[in-house]
Amino acid sequence: MAPEASTPSRYSIRAVDRVCDVLDLVRASSEGVSLLTVTTETGMPKSTAFRYLTVLEERSFVERDADTSLYRLGLAFQAPDSVGLERLKRLAESRLTRLRDDLGLTVNLGYLEGGQVVHALVYESPRQMRLAARVGERSLIHSTALGKVMVAVRGEESVRSILAMHGMPRYTEKTITDPDAYLAELAEVRERGYAMDESENQIGGRCVAVALQGTAIPAGLSVSAPDTQLPLDEVPTVVSQLSRVAKALTKELASPA
Repeated sequence: MAPEASTPSRYSIRAVDRVCDVLDLVRASSEGVSLLTVTTETGMPKSTAFRYLTVLEERSFVERDADTSLYRLGLAFQAPDSVGLERLKRLAESRLTRLRDDLGLTVNLGYLEGGQVVHALVYESPRQMRLAARVGERSLIHSTALGKVMVAVRGEESVRSILAMHGMPRYTEKTITDPDAYLAELAEVRERGYAMDESENQIGGRCVAVALQGTAIPAGLSVSAPDTQLPLDEVPTVVSQLSRVAKALTKELASPA
């Protein structure tokens, strides 16, 4: 049975009403809805319902599970868990400041919101030459180590949907601007367990990131610096230290608040 419609408005537009009907169905289901359910509940032809769902998926308003083919609300509707985020920030503060002091480089905590990277904590390097974002600053997933490591666990269709929604602008000659090349990069991230930005977001910049487990939202830790301050041969040591902090945070997050 289709969701009960509200009193018709004199400004009602049939296509918009149909989109809202589809989104209401998806929103009301915790398990996800099938294409058949959408056609049955809305009365739309299968081909029409599929077209609506495809466009909504491309814009990240819904996402389709590759295994079950069920549709759920996508990243565009997934607001961060504010309580969980504040707890994560509180637990991370002292550990990240110590890591910043140990490395002498900028250390960041970021999370994924609406298909974009948001910097939640930034502890800047004390050096005169440094690479640092601002707290609250948003970045795209295709050119950042944090973006790569946080979406590496997502399915291909979900990643392509994010890229289609936000684009892949070229910031430097090293920026990855092809979706297939980006997906290949994510495969390497999954294999080695960390992500890198090699002058892809800013010329002369290098960033290394690891994902956090046990968080209410996708989150990660990173170290960023001019590439002269973070040589490639020091990356394994930085990854080891980031991973140590990430595991400690995961353990703390798993304990009662």
